Amino acid sequence: MNTQLEKHAHHMVLNYYPPCPQRDLTYGLPEHTDPNFITILLLDEVMSNDKYKGILHRAVVNCDKERISIPTYYCSSPEAVIGPVSEVVSDDEPVVYRQFTYGEYYEKFNGLEKCLDMFMTS
Repeated sequence: MNTQLEKHAHHMVLNYYPPCPQRDLTYGLPEHTDPNFITILLLDEVMSNDKYKGILHRAVVNCDKERISIPTYYCSSPEAVIGPVSEVVSDDEPVVYRQFTYGEYYEKFNGLEKCLDMFMTS
């Protein structure tokens, strides 16, 4: 794990949402899952062999006041190999995802929908 975390990326995004009395007419951020290491979402599905699930979430505007969000992301190195840890795999619970690199995953990730199905073993 240490060698996989030696090279990494850190991203920060600043989002500003002005007040909007008609929330249903605004876009905000679309429903999505996050592709990064520390967020307990997509990659934890793989490492936990599908025991933990990434959830879809989105940012919405407020009718009365502005909203600012500053998400930060810690990403694995592109060479980091992602796969289920051996402790969660057994004869009764076989491997759900094949191993892949974070770079391979990030190339497929589009931010709007889950792409882990491409890495499933069956």
